[in-house]
Amino acid sequence: MAAAGAVCLAVTAQSFAADAKAPEAKPASNYVIAKAGTLEVQRGEVENMLNSLPPQARAEIKANRPAAERLVRSQLADKAVLQQAQTQNWAQRPEVKAQIDAATKEIVFRSYLASVSAVPADYPSDKELQAVYDQTKGQMVKPAQYRVAQIFIPAPANDAKAVAEARKSAADIAKEAQNPKANFTALMKKYSKDPSAQAGGDTGLIPLGQLLPEMRPVVGKLKKGDVSAPVQSGQGFHVLKLVDMTPQGTPTLAEVRDSLRNAMRQKRQQDTAAAYLQGLLNNQTVTVDGPALNAVVDSVIR
Repeated sequence: MAAAGAVCLAVTAQSFAADAKAPEAKPASNYVIAKAGTLEVQRGEVENMLNSLPPQARAEIKANRPAAERLVRSQLADKAVLQQAQTQNWAQRPEVKAQIDAATKEIVFRSYLASVSAVPADYPSDKELQAVYDQTKGQMVKPAQYRVAQIFIPAPANDAKAVAEARKSAADIAKEAQNPKANFTALMKKYSKDPSAQAGGDTGLIPLGQLLPEMRPVVGKLKKGDVSAPVQSGQGFHVLKLVDMTPQGTPTLAEVRDSLRNAMRQKRQQDTAAAYLQGLLNNQTVTVDGPALNAVVDSVIR
């Protein structure tokens, strides 16, 4: 939510100053991290907010403390908007109240249904996993995996002179690299502008889909040990070597255990929930006024 008007912010120096020392004792969850007038953001709120973020976002905030302050400011701005809405009794507006009631019913319904259809923690057992794997492994496909090394020559697509020079350079390098006696790793270190080249790195075994679109048809036709002609992308030119590859096949149970277990648990919960709902109806007499239903459908769907 965006703030309606400027918010005067006071952020505790202990939280964000780079040279601040950590307190000897952990502050309580109601310790005030930031204030804006009568509004406050407490430590517990910040902890909950950080815990709700995906791992990558948490790592970014760990490395970039100003980003944490921006999040706290955003929370204060949200509270400022809610405060203004409350002073105007916004929640009592008929259209807003209807949305709140609908959301409340949905939350209660989903939460209760999840509680009565909860899957036992020990499901599925190893035996059940093995059985489903044996039944479905014929439908499972592990895509071919490719390990690719490259010599990268950058060339901005909008710089015609740079593209022409890079094309010629890449062609010369490719010719040198295609020599049966060539040491591709040494050529990478000599010519490539890819940061991983100095370490002799490659992609590791990955499916074609993780390569640049321009690379995929080329790599898919290479044989192990082959070096390609230069491949142009929007970034420059790539001379590619297929270091290794594994063909398409059937994944092992160990490789799909987690995903298969999650799928089985999800299906078990869906089946249990469906059976529970049907059971509620089976215990009662259900009547449907067909003509009235048809009239509603016809009036709404034209």
